[in-house]
Amino acid sequence: MQRRSFLKAGVATCVATSELLGGALPQIVLANKRTDPMSRIAMSTVTFRFRFEQTNRDGKGDLLLTDVPEYYADRFKLRNIEFWSKHFESQKKPYLDQLKKKIAGARTKLINIQVDERYNLADPNDEHRKASIKLCKGWVDTTAYLGAPSMRVNSGHGEMEPCVSAIKEVNAYAKSKGLILLVENHGGISASPDDLLKLHAAVGSPNFRILADFANWPPNVDIHEALKKIYPHTQLISAKTKEFNEMGEHISFDFDRCVRLAEASGFKGIYSAEQWAAKNNPTNFEKASDWMIEHLKANIR
Repeated sequence: MQRRSFLKAGVATCVATSELLGGALPQIVLANKRTDPMSRIAMSTVTFRFRFEQTNRDGKGDLLLTDVPEYYADRFKLRNIEFWSKHFESQKKPYLDQLKKKIAGARTKLINIQVDERYNLADPNDEHRKASIKLCKGWVDTTAYLGAPSMRVNSGHGEMEPCVSAIKEVNAYAKSKGLILLVENHGGISASPDDLLKLHAAVGSPNFRILADFANWPPNVDIHEALKKIYPHTQLISAKTKEFNEMGEHISFDFDRCVRLAEASGFKGIYSAEQWAAKNNPTNFEKASDWMIEHLKANIR
């Protein structure tokens, strides 16, 4: 039988089998096609925090949030971007309209906003906690207006019960706006993988998911074991690096293994590249970003 005839016969057999199995063939075919890894890679503006006036220790900067979509698209070939709340100049409509225009103009997509302001959703003081809830709801409005699918909050420091109550309220509001609410392993209640899972279970909503950060664990926590625990409930991954050596290689932990464990767990979402270290920061943040993107591409299935 000629090769073309053989292929046609094979396809016909598969189609017939698909009909018997309830039309599963398209899924089988798609399963053999490898997704472009770049479609699953983003980068947070946290990486370039020293270039923003708001987060530069000297109060100087040459980068604006409105510059980021075009910059990330042109320099790094990224179409997915993540904003840090500290880099917003305003939450008022005229400024947000500028951002929307820049995001669309660069043919990029805002995938998430990381909200790090002065708030504590686990605050034992009722008035302080209510103020924190109000602040987070304001960022829900901003996130929804910009068209991002999710927003990340912090659990805060305090007791589990008030934290759960506060997050339930913020989550209900996020859901009403069509957003997924995320919580990250980011200190406080969320510092322990077990406590983070307890928080996730206590809120008990499909709308409430985890943002897994590679690096945000206390020294006594095994990074890889902790990530394996939370990956099944993870919506988005902060693919964070810490310290780089003089050769431009990441030295703090096995970054590649973190990605491979996520892929093995069945994670099919986006990895947002991010760099943060208290010391030995890379001298060239663009090269560090290139390193993260290349290592993500190499390990995404």
